[in-house]
Amino acid sequence: MPGSDPPERQRRPGIGAAAILDRVPLPLRAVLGRIESGIVDLAKTDMPRLDVAEGAGIREAMHGLRSALSDICALIEAEAHPTVLRAAERLAGAGERLAEMAGRPSRARAAARGAATRALKNLAAALVGVRPSRIAVSLGRGW
Repeated sequence: MPGSDPPERQRRPGIGAAAILDRVPLPLRAVLGRIESGIVDLAKTDMPRLDVAEGAGIREAMHGLRSALSDICALIEAEAHPTVLRAAERLAGAGERLAEMAGRPSRARAAARGAATRALKNLAAALVGVRPSRIAVSLGRGW
Protein backbone atom coordinates (compact mmCIF):
# COMPACT_ATOMS: atom_id res chain seq x y z
CA MET A 1 0.00 0.00 0.00
CA PRO A 2 1.51 3.36 -0.99
CA GLY A 3 2.64 5.50 1.89
CA SER A 4 2.83 2.67 4.37
CA ASP A 5 6.04 1.93 6.17
CA PRO A 6 7.85 -1.23 5.08
CA PRO A 7 7.79 -3.95 7.71
CA GLU A 8 10.80 -3.93 10.00
CA ARG A 9 13.33 -6.67 9.46
CA GLN A 10 13.32 -8.83 12.51
CA ARG A 11 16.76 -9.92 13.63
CA ARG A 12 17.08 -13.25 15.24
CA PRO A 13 19.38 -13.16 18.23
CA GLY A 14 22.65 -15.00 18.04
CA ILE A 15 23.20 -15.15 14.28
CA GLY A 16 25.25 -11.98 13.71
CA ALA A 17 28.94 -11.87 12.99
CA ALA A 18 29.76 -10.98 16.60
CA ALA A 19 27.73 -13.92 17.91
CA ILE A 20 29.50 -16.28 15.54
CA LEU A 21 32.91 -14.90 16.46
CA ASP A 22 32.18 -15.43 20.15
CA ARG A 23 31.84 -19.16 19.49
CA VAL A 24 35.08 -19.46 17.50
CA PRO A 25 38.03 -20.82 19.54
CA LEU A 26 40.16 -17.98 20.91
CA PRO A 27 43.38 -18.75 18.96
CA LEU A 28 41.45 -18.61 15.69
CA ARG A 29 39.83 -15.27 16.55
CA ALA A 30 43.22 -13.57 16.37
CA VAL A 31 43.85 -15.08 12.95
CA LEU A 32 40.39 -13.98 11.78
CA GLY A 33 41.29 -10.48 12.96
CA ARG A 34 44.40 -10.57 10.76
CA ILE A 35 42.25 -11.66 7.83
CA GLU A 36 39.80 -8.84 8.45
CA SER A 37 42.69 -6.35 8.52
CA GLY A 38 43.91 -7.79 5.23
CA ILE A 39 40.49 -7.27 3.65
CA VAL A 40 40.50 -3.66 4.84
CA ASP A 41 44.00 -3.18 3.38
CA LEU A 42 42.92 -4.66 0.06
CA ALA A 43 39.86 -2.41 -0.06
CA LYS A 44 41.92 0.78 0.25
CA THR A 45 41.69 2.76 -2.94
CA ASP A 46 45.10 4.43 -2.69
CA MET A 47 47.07 1.22 -2.29
CA PRO A 48 49.88 0.82 -4.82
CA ARG A 49 49.70 -2.06 -7.25
CA LEU A 50 53.38 -2.94 -6.96
CA ASP A 51 55.62 -3.47 -3.96
CA VAL A 52 57.06 -0.27 -2.58
CA ALA A 53 59.32 0.29 0.39
CA GLU A 54 57.08 2.92 2.05
CA GLY A 55 54.06 0.75 2.75
CA ALA A 56 52.21 -2.44 2.28
CA GLY A 57 51.02 -3.01 -1.24
CA ILE A 58 48.44 -5.31 -2.65
CA ARG A 59 50.92 -8.16 -2.92
CA GLU A 60 51.79 -7.93 0.78
CA ALA A 61 48.14 -7.74 1.77
CA MET A 62 47.31 -10.84 -0.30
CA HIS A 63 50.34 -12.63 1.11
CA GLY A 64 49.15 -11.79 4.63
CA LEU A 65 45.65 -13.04 3.86
CA ARG A 66 46.93 -16.31 2.39
CA SER A 67 49.33 -16.73 5.32
CA ALA A 68 46.50 -16.29 7.83
CA LEU A 69 44.37 -18.84 5.96
CA SER A 70 47.32 -21.24 6.02
CA ASP A 71 47.67 -20.68 9.77
CA ILE A 72 44.01 -21.59 10.27
CA CYS A 73 44.44 -24.80 8.32
CA ALA A 74 47.53 -25.66 10.39
CA LEU A 75 45.81 -24.93 13.71
CA ILE A 76 42.83 -27.17 13.02
CA GLU A 77 42.45 -30.65 11.66
CA ALA A 78 41.74 -29.23 8.22
CA GLU A 79 41.36 -32.59 6.49
CA ALA A 80 38.59 -33.43 8.96
CA HIS A 81 36.73 -30.21 8.14
CA PRO A 82 36.08 -29.94 4.39
CA THR A 83 33.65 -27.06 4.99
CA VAL A 84 36.50 -25.03 6.50
CA LEU A 85 38.71 -25.80 3.52
CA ARG A 86 35.99 -24.72 1.08
CA ALA A 87 35.34 -21.54 3.07
CA ALA A 88 39.07 -20.75 3.12
CA GLU A 89 39.29 -21.27 -0.65
CA ARG A 90 36.27 -19.01 -1.20
CA LEU A 91 37.84 -16.32 0.99
CA ALA A 92 41.13 -16.54 -0.89
CA GLY A 93 39.26 -16.15 -4.18
CA ALA A 94 37.26 -13.21 -2.83
CA GLY A 95 40.50 -11.59 -1.65
CA GLU A 96 42.05 -12.02 -5.08
CA ARG A 97 39.00 -10.45 -6.74
CA LEU A 98 39.18 -7.55 -4.27
CA ALA A 99 42.88 -7.09 -5.05
CA GLU A 100 42.03 -6.86 -8.76
CA MET A 101 39.62 -3.99 -8.08
CA ALA A 102 42.36 -1.40 -7.51
CA GLY A 103 41.67 1.57 -9.73
CA ARG A 104 38.12 0.48 -10.50
CA PRO A 105 34.97 2.44 -9.61
CA SER A 106 34.05 2.50 -5.94
CA ARG A 107 30.83 0.56 -6.61
CA ALA A 108 32.79 -2.40 -7.95
CA ARG A 109 35.22 -2.23 -5.03
CA ALA A 110 32.33 -2.11 -2.57
CA ALA A 111 30.77 -5.20 -4.12
CA ALA A 112 34.08 -7.07 -3.98
CA ARG A 113 34.64 -6.01 -0.38
CA GLY A 114 31.13 -7.17 0.52
CA ALA A 115 31.84 -10.56 -1.04
CA ALA A 116 35.11 -10.85 0.91
CA THR A 117 33.37 -9.88 4.14
CA ARG A 118 30.65 -12.49 3.56
CA ALA A 119 33.32 -15.09 2.84
CA LEU A 120 35.03 -14.16 6.12
CA LYS A 121 31.75 -14.54 8.01
CA ASN A 122 31.19 -17.93 6.40
CA LEU A 123 34.69 -19.02 7.39
CA ALA A 124 34.08 -17.90 10.97
CA ALA A 125 30.83 -19.88 11.04
CA ALA A 126 32.65 -22.95 9.72
CA LEU A 127 35.26 -22.62 12.48
CA VAL A 128 32.73 -22.89 15.30
CA GLY A 129 33.44 -26.06 17.23
CA VAL A 130 36.51 -27.20 15.30
CA ARG A 131 39.12 -29.28 17.07
CA PRO A 132 42.74 -28.22 17.35
CA SER A 133 45.41 -30.02 15.40
CA ARG A 134 48.34 -31.70 17.12
CA ILE A 135 50.44 -28.70 16.13
CA ALA A 136 48.06 -26.32 17.92
CA VAL A 137 47.97 -28.52 21.01
CA SER A 138 51.77 -28.72 21.12
CA LEU A 139 51.98 -24.93 20.82
CA GLY A 140 49.62 -24.54 23.77
CA ARG A 141 47.52 -21.90 22.05
CA GLY A 142 44.74 -21.75 24.66
CA TRP A 143 42.38 -24.35 23.31
